[in-house]
Amino acid sequence: MKFSIILSELNKQLQEVSSIAGISPGKDDITQNIYISVYNNSLQLKATDYSIELIATIPLVDVSSEGEIIMNAAKLREALKNLDPKTNIYFDLDEINQKMILTADSTTFEIRTRSAADFPKFEEETTEQEITLKQSQLKFLLDKSLFCVSPEDFRDYLKGVRFEVNGSTLAVFTSDGHRMAILETEIDKPVDKFFGAILTKRGASQLAKIISPNSDAEVSLSFTKNSMKTVCNGYCLSSKLIVCAYPNARGLIPAQIMAQINIPRQALSSYIKRVSVLSSKRLNGVSFNFDKNVVDLHSENAEHEEAKARLLLNYDGPSIEMALNSTYVIEILNIIESDNVNFCFSSMLNSVLITPDDNGNSGISCRYIVSKVVI
Repeated sequence: MKFSIILSELNKQLQEVSSIAGISPGKDDITQNIYISVYNNSLQLKATDYSIELIATIPLVDVSSEGEIIMNAAKLREALKNLDPKTNIYFDLDEINQKMILTADSTTFEIRTRSAADFPKFEEETTEQEITLKQSQLKFLLDKSLFCVSPEDFRDYLKGVRFEVNGSTLAVFTSDGHRMAILETEIDKPVDKFFGAILTKRGASQLAKIISPNSDAEVSLSFTKNSMKTVCNGYCLSSKLIVCAYPNARGLIPAQIMAQINIPRQALSSYIKRVSVLSSKRLNGVSFNFDKNVVDLHSENAEHEEAKARLLLNYDGPSIEMALNSTYVIEILNIIESDNVNFCFSSMLNSVLITPDDNGNSGISCRYIVSKVVI
């Protein structure tokens, strides 16, 4: 294997792919390596942590010989990071000594290699369902929902992003058991029957990185029984699915709204931040008391310290009092882009439904549910 490439044409893909390598705890060190192959004037970089696999393909102009090897991802990344991006990097495999010799800008690195046959292969399965939508749609869905995924939970279904498609309607659900994001959009290519799958948080996060937020180009997600695969913008991403039952998330959406209150988003966020300073650190609870044309915010901690604030509103409905985790509410207010938000309450008063004031105008409906807390 012998080829050269300008560092600026390699850097982004190398950083993205190598970020996958070496992060799987308790596994053998093979995942700390990156797979490199050169065939048909194309450079392929591949890394895996057993749950996801990411491949980047880069066209080459200067290829003297083809081949494939694996080498330590971190060492390759560190060797190149201080070089001038305009530098031409020469890769020359020394097969006898099992080293990759890198030469650039009067500098030489010799890094040990291993046989490409040692690199783990991601299991190939038959595609059961394919979902096609615009990259900008998918990017929006992921960016506005991933923050609700539970980092750790004994309930596996909370550890990923739930995709459900029924006809031409695609819905995305995420939850940590205390709050939930529900986003829906229409896709141009309807499916024949209902389909649902849970993509791991790591897989969904990586997917969000490789798609373009401003592109109307289509991207297809191919689902098998146990994995998802997509090819997009020079990358091929495969990710394991979380295979388990998912509860009826739509059942948490209030069927009837008793009160809907329109609130300036930034002002509300600012007032919550002020009052939450003296809230209990365990629940970060802030009490919301809605009355005619006002909402009173109140917090108190174990030392009996308290904070109060009043925000003026245009509201003439029933009095409502509910305590909510301030961190959860602020994160939702940060993710919403409209000037105003709606706080919607059912007669049960066990949660609040928060929506953008212009919900659905972009072609995507966003709904967030936060459960009440007892303080």
